[in-house]
Amino acid sequence: MMGRPLGKKDGMALIVTITVIALLTINVVSLFHTAWLQSVFAAGFRDDTKAYFAARSGHTAAKKILIEDARKKIPLDTLSEEWSQGTIPIPFGDDYAFVSIQDESSKVDLNALVSRRGYPQEKMIKVFERLLVKLDLDKALADSLVDWIDSNSEPRTAGAEDGYYASLKNPYRPKNNRLDSIEELLMVKGFDQKIIGDLRPYITVWSSGKININTAVPLVMWALDESITEEMVSGIVRARTAKPFRVKEDIKRASGMAQVFPRISLFIDVKSDYFFVESMATINENTKTIRSVYSRKGETLTPLYYKVF
Repeated sequence: MMGRPLGKKDGMALIVTITVIALLTINVVSLFHTAWLQSVFAAGFRDDTKAYFAARSGHTAAKKILIEDARKKIPLDTLSEEWSQGTIPIPFGDDYAFVSIQDESSKVDLNALVSRRGYPQEKMIKVFERLLVKLDLDKALADSLVDWIDSNSEPRTAGAEDGYYASLKNPYRPKNNRLDSIEELLMVKGFDQKIIGDLRPYITVWSSGKININTAVPLVMWALDESITEEMVSGIVRARTAKPFRVKEDIKRASGMAQVFPRISLFIDVKSDYFFVESMATINENTKTIRSVYSRKGETLTPLYYKVF
């Protein structure tokens, strides 16, 4: 049995019905999509906040480790201490923050290339030049850096002062003052991201200016004097591993270092007052990292740098 054919009014009613259903479907889908987005954003915000507080918890734990180390009243800092044991997991509820602490005095302080009064320090400049050569970098970078920091306007042999920086497409003046961060090197003639990346493990702008021979990496120790060989550096590492240097004169226990000691004694030490702290936490896909540098005087930590990533 066949039904009656649809009339014009029936056709219009069908079209209206379909249109209404389509609009309702769109609205429902849109509502669910909005709710889903809000849920995702809320979860992301929650995880991001949790990661931040986990990282901050790890950062606080790192500070406590440094303070506890100071309370021991031991007048030296070595790689056998708790703060120097690589990445330290710090529990935060069911998750962890991962903390690392580095001795900034184990590196070459770029600000030590120039005295507090703005005069070039030739012995420390030579240390930096040897480090550059060992890394297959142009030692002329040392002249550029000294000119950036020193107080005068006379360019060194391979350096740059006002004339060079004024000739750039976007000119600026050399700072003629101490570096505030490693990233500032990007403004200095000859430096770029790759060079800074190669140098970063071995340089700092936060220290007393003296290198801790108990914690310095072999490459930094090799750069201390032109007569230091790789064999002598190995001897220093063996000597301090067997018995940490309690005074800087103890480095003379290493073969060949008794003759070198008088030339390096003014810029080495056996303790550290400046530390880099990194705390990182990941919750689901959200990661927060806190990086900071502290000056330690007695049991007091003073922040010199603090940044959340």
